[in-house]
Amino acid sequence: MDSELHDGAVRRSRCWALVASMLVAGSLGAGAAWGDIQVHVMNCAEGNIKVDAYDSKDSVRVTPASSKKFSEGESDSLHCAGEGKGYCQMVFTPTENEDRCYGGSQFSTGMHIDSGKWAVVKGFSVGTSCSPLVEQVDSPPSASDCEKLGIDND
Repeated sequence: MDSELHDGAVRRSRCWALVASMLVAGSLGAGAAWGDIQVHVMNCAEGNIKVDAYDSKDSVRVTPASSKKFSEGESDSLHCAGEGKGYCQMVFTPTENEDRCYGGSQFSTGMHIDSGKWAVVKGFSVGTSCSPLVEQVDSPPSASDCEKLGIDND
């Protein structure tokens, strides 16, 4: 009879150990979703651009989580806190002295870029105002992709 009590106690302690390990593993996985994520940018436009990455839940967007100016043909990664959403809020702005804007009003283009995806700046929409044309793609664009748009990365 005494051995039956031990077996039951051992089974209960194993069950609690399993539950505890599942909770720890689950919280570690959730922590990764809340951590910093990377998004990639390639400037295939014939002009320079400033890119700001904001945390996914940043409703004010005053201070970017990361920021970089991209020259023609340049690429790099930016980061933000995904905060469980899995994307960064991105703002693409022509640089102050951008010749492609022909002295017109310059406007930013904002969009969400998913974690690990690429934002390709394809050019500028120029009319009464000037704003970047940006597309999200799943895989890294090749040098030939930029060449098709008029940029030679060699």
